[in-house]
Amino acid sequence: MSNEKVHSNQYVVGLKQTLKALKEHRAESIVIAQDVQIHLLTDVLLKAHTQQVPIEFIDSRRELGNRFGIQVKAMIAAYLKNGL
Repeated sequence: MSNEKVHSNQYVVGLKQTLKALKEHRAESIVIAQDVQIHLLTDVLLKAHTQQVPIEFIDSRRELGNRFGIQVKAMIAAYLKNGL
């Protein structure tokens, strides 16, 4: 299962889905794995900062995947605002 396609009404997992949620102003907060090359997240970090979206860091990509119930590593996820 690709982590780019995992989503629900409460969260999305993966870089593309998180960036899309930020562009649509649907992200309530984001979670980033600490074992990621940060330059891959430049656009996400800029949008999150601009929109004052809280950022939580988690130890590893594997731990982030486990938190969101997927069997693969994930570098980023976003919790979505209610009702959107």
